[in-house]
Amino acid sequence: MRRVIGRRRLWRTVSALALMSLAVGAVAPTPAAAAAAPAIVEGATVRADRQSPTGYTVTFVYRNPDATQVRLAGDLTLLDLDTGTTRYQPEEWQPGRYHAGGTEFLRDMTRDARGYWSVSLPLHAGGLSYWYRVWDPTRGWANKRIWDPASSNPRPPGESSFRVRNNDVLDAVYVPYAEKQNDPVLRERATYELPVADPARRGTVQYVPYTTILGDSGHYLGVYLPAGYDPDRAEPYKVAYLAHGIFGDETDFMVPANVPNILDNMTARGEIEPTVVVTMGNHFTGTSLGFASYNQTNAANNLVQTILPLIEENYNVSTERSGRAYAGFSYGGMTGGVVIRNYPTTFGFYGHFSGNPSLTTQDYDTVAAAVGDDDLFVFLGNGVFEGSLNAQNAIANNFRARGFAAETAQVPGAHDGMTAGQLFTIFARDHLWSGVDAVSVTPAKVNLTTGWNWVRRFSAQVSTNEGVSPAVTWSVEGATSPDTTVSEDGVLSVAATETASSLSVVATSVVDPTKASSARVTLTRPGPAGVVVKAQTAPASVVRGGTFELHVDVRAQHQHKKAPTVTGEIAVTFGGATRVVPLTRGAAVVDLPTSGLAAGTYPVHVAYSGDPTYAPTAALHQRLRVR
Repeated sequence: MRRVIGRRRLWRTVSALALMSLAVGAVAPTPAAAAAAPAIVEGATVRADRQSPTGYTVTFVYRNPDATQVRLAGDLTLLDLDTGTTRYQPEEWQPGRYHAGGTEFLRDMTRDARGYWSVSLPLHAGGLSYWYRVWDPTRGWANKRIWDPASSNPRPPGESSFRVRNNDVLDAVYVPYAEKQNDPVLRERATYELPVADPARRGTVQYVPYTTILGDSGHYLGVYLPAGYDPDRAEPYKVAYLAHGIFGDETDFMVPANVPNILDNMTARGEIEPTVVVTMGNHFTGTSLGFASYNQTNAANNLVQTILPLIEENYNVSTERSGRAYAGFSYGGMTGGVVIRNYPTTFGFYGHFSGNPSLTTQDYDTVAAAVGDDDLFVFLGNGVFEGSLNAQNAIANNFRARGFAAETAQVPGAHDGMTAGQLFTIFARDHLWSGVDAVSVTPAKVNLTTGWNWVRRFSAQVSTNEGVSPAVTWSVEGATSPDTTVSEDGVLSVAATETASSLSVVATSVVDPTKASSARVTLTRPGPAGVVVKAQTAPASVVRGGTFELHVDVRAQHQHKKAPTVTGEIAVTFGGATRVVPLTRGAAVVDLPTSGLAAGTYPVHVAYSGDPTYAPTAALHQRLRVR
């Protein structure tokens, strides 16, 4: 039997985060000094704007007094789901349109007397890719593509980044969600792609120099460490190795794909255990900037033979395949096919984003033989504007046919880093390690009698790794009455009209729905001997904040030889709350607090649960006055 290392579906309710306006470099302008020119904030400043079609306007400011022309550029034109090909400008946003790459957005920026270049645009929610194009004769720049110098995103030092050398850098601006956008996709993107509000819950990104398998020095690995990373933690951190597409580098998944923000948010929400990420540049074959500088075989060997040992020696990360994931975008996704074919037992999880592995029937069989009884999970996806999922589904079916789990997904996007980020969100949140070990329910068994409105509280114990949410959802199975329900906090209400002989009360992990447990509730009819329920409170009325004392006495109408004393429980409902109290020698004393109640008259309902000897009677109704 295969040992399952990861196969889960996430039940979730996506809720919009309360997010303040965010900026790259700076959030809001500081007050201007007296009699001085107004302060100008460099970078991308996001502000709420009722006049904007998206509810937000972003102002981009770049200072260069020597420049003769500056343009804002980026993946900021819009594609419409209905047409798929028509491009729209940001001002033409409406529901169903998404910022997408493939056609470079260009907009001239306006220069003021002090050398500040600026332009404002409405943008929809999420982490969106942009850059500047600059003409500066003092630096020899003509249409030079640059990162925003006000950006706070870490970069490799100097001019070593392949994207810098290839004049292909990308930055990101983070736009919150406004209700007028009316789009659950954009709401979810804002939930995951924007920086976590609490800086203490943000991980760190650093770029570490290393020498490749070919002996090339001067290259860097991007390393994301989750908030609170502990190099001495007893359990090593799970780790994801992420590979860029052609003409990309180690910055791709960190910035335009927004992986650090995505994992910060997932970790803060308890949806994934804290995870380390490693990104690598795969253009290291010679000095060329062309396709030949990315050799997939070299990249696969470099990853497994050079990068893994280096990371595992210097960081507290898993060395087990079940704790390692590989994912790649475009050419990086295709490289994943070489990795899985040549190193089938190295990684337990594979993500192919807009780039499919190329495997033969023999390759699939060889991988299956190598993995054996261990499990393997494969995820494939693309953007809606890239075409259908037919190819991805065919590949997934090849893995499924050999007993492995495989899933596909499509997101609104084109062939760009923003699509990679959305696919990574699904891959990490829904399919990677959940950190949930087991769920149990207490009490595990309950015996009840039928014929009354019975209430019983259950609790769930969830064993998780550090930082993973123990939240569960409750459900009841086997009920015949629609009035038999279980609340979100585990309180089971059995209707008096319930006819089922047994029920299952199920607790399911929110983070990992494959982990669940249940309690068995057996329902039996009570015996023929009836009871009389008497209840009396003292005093009959109290001032708000006081407490009633309810005395309950349950006696048999006719004594039964096998049970001379009534047993079981009573359910007392007062002021909207129900308490279940066990009987002691047929009696109970129950305190009824009035804190939080307004002045008025409130009914008290007392119901007897019954037992195998005595049949329940109708609830007794009494009214108490709060002054």
